[in-house]
Amino acid sequence: MKLNFFLLSAVFITSIGLPIAVQAAPLVSIGDSVDVFFNGSSSLEWQSNVFSDESDAVDDFKLTLSPGFEVNVGRGLSNVDLSIITRYDIVRFDEVTDLDNELFHIKAVGSYAGSRLSVNGLVSYDESQSNGADGNDNQKGKLSASETTAANLNGEYTLSPKFSFGAGVNYNHREYAEGSSADRDTYTIPLDIFYELTPKVDLSIGYTYTSTEVSSTVSGASEVSGYDKEQHFVNVGARGDLLPKLNGSFKIGFNTMDSDDPSTRDGNGPEGRSDRDSDSSLGLDASFTYLATAKVNTQLSLNRNFDVAGQGESTEATRVDLSANYSINTQYTATANLGYTLREYVDTGREDDNYRTGVSLSYVPNQYWRFSTGYNYTENSSSDAGQSYEAHVINVSASLRY
Repeated sequence: MKLNFFLLSAVFITSIGLPIAVQAAPLVSIGDSVDVFFNGSSSLEWQSNVFSDESDAVDDFKLTLSPGFEVNVGRGLSNVDLSIITRYDIVRFDEVTDLDNELFHIKAVGSYAGSRLSVNGLVSYDESQSNGADGNDNQKGKLSASETTAANLNGEYTLSPKFSFGAGVNYNHREYAEGSSADRDTYTIPLDIFYELTPKVDLSIGYTYTSTEVSSTVSGASEVSGYDKEQHFVNVGARGDLLPKLNGSFKIGFNTMDSDDPSTRDGNGPEGRSDRDSDSSLGLDASFTYLATAKVNTQLSLNRNFDVAGQGESTEATRVDLSANYSINTQYTATANLGYTLREYVDTGREDDNYRTGVSLSYVPNQYWRFSTGYNYTENSSSDAGQSYEAHVINVSASLRY
């Protein structure tokens, strides 16, 4: 059964990539400034450990068909852009058919660039079914189904030739289908002052306020209470062309977290979560791109921040991701990546070391089609029994933008 499923799916993915009559124009143009594109993709994956289970790994094939559309507004306009992108994922498994699902995604992204003021915003809604990239939502024997709604508005205003001021309001709501996972609402307000050190480099000093409301969950026969927490991140940083071949940005500073849950600070909280109290640590948010040669570039991202795990546990996560791209020629690109996350659970003392690596090869024959294949490996080593696992994923995909 698996072999037949794989062969039929591979034939389908390959067949949608066969050349068809293409045109340079979008699918539909409306007036002088609106273009409509069809975005479609299909992917086939073999997963060695569907549920990220330590002792009872289940392997299966997963086929995903994703038709979608993209509407771009702003052609011919110099300072305004708006894109609305929607996608509908049809997910089918070969054997674990209980996981078959349909997932909807839509987002609107807009920007405005004036002489002194620039603004960008995003509104999105996503349905997902996974255990998270680093096992953050891992639950034994099942995948976590959730809905995420986000709204972001960020801007920067030039105060003088040397100084500018940035501010924003970001909102994220995540709601799980299972009562054992904790819904949460997160509000973030970043404030930054930028100073132009050179025409290519800005220095910054900033403050970010984050408020998170975590809902109650069900643990066995008992209910684990929800809680609120606040974070304060005072930071300094820089952005721009930091070195001749290195560009990017970073913020580093002091990060504090305070929980608004007095019922657990004195140790009298419900079973499943122990004391929560104030905590502080080094905070870091950095992203760099290094152009080694005309054909090779590398990306490095570093992040250290407080977070919330799938079941509502307060965590402190340190994450490092490194990737390299090699342009073999104008059509083929090879990519390799490494990743590591240390997740420390503030409430229980649990620690997880999550290691990730992967390689991929992509083929872009023209501006419409993209084909890729790859391999990814994940290993999670946890101090808690039953939370360690290994997973291998092999995938092949094709996508069309027309």
